[in-house]
Amino acid sequence: MMDYLGDVFPDATPMEEISTKPTSARSISETDRRLLLIAAAETVFLAKGYVATTMADIATAASMSKKTIYQIFDSKADLFDALMIERLVALPTTSVPSDEAAPDALRSMLMAFGRVLLSPRQVTLTRLILANIASVPQANEVVTRRLNDTKTGMSSWLAAQVDRGIFQIADLTLATETLFSLAFASLQTELLLALRETPTEQDLARHVDWSVGVFMREFARPSVTAEDTQPQG
Repeated sequence: MMDYLGDVFPDATPMEEISTKPTSARSISETDRRLLLIAAAETVFLAKGYVATTMADIATAASMSKKTIYQIFDSKADLFDALMIERLVALPTTSVPSDEAAPDALRSMLMAFGRVLLSPRQVTLTRLILANIASVPQANEVVTRRLNDTKTGMSSWLAAQVDRGIFQIADLTLATETLFSLAFASLQTELLLALRETPTEQDLARHVDWSVGVFMREFARPSVTAEDTQPQG
């Protein structure tokens, strides 16, 4: 089983490093204190669930007082929301390759997104969000906004390819949704239900390659040749 966490969250402070920082209110910066609280909240929320977790639980896990927490976060819901934003920031808005043929560009974009979406931490956070949508609806809004940012980038890229004559697509939004569903829906569902382990790079590539092939057969113009799908310039 491949663990993508090192690749997916290269800038994230590991939990073990955060937890060993000095926790005196005077000895750490506001930024470090905030990160420590988010890391502690993640641990407690995952262990106890959102509803059962109290601010006192998080304060204990972070070795801080409740007063300190409330100096940074107004409520448990605000802290949960901050956790979602901090951890889901790794969801990539689609990076549009400028020097690849259409099939290769699609593959690159989907592989980058899949490595994040299907990573162990992302799956765990998604489970947490799904379990607490009723209690913290704004967390679901964060996820939806990030997913939409990614899909908007893909739709914009597809629109440019339509203008180039590579694709014939009447509904860009539906085509984008179809592409993401083909590539990730079954894998994500199985992961959320704990029916499989994290896909390896080879597993992910196999799903992505198949999805790109289906998408090209459905939406590429019949007149498009291999040369036509090469980047211009």
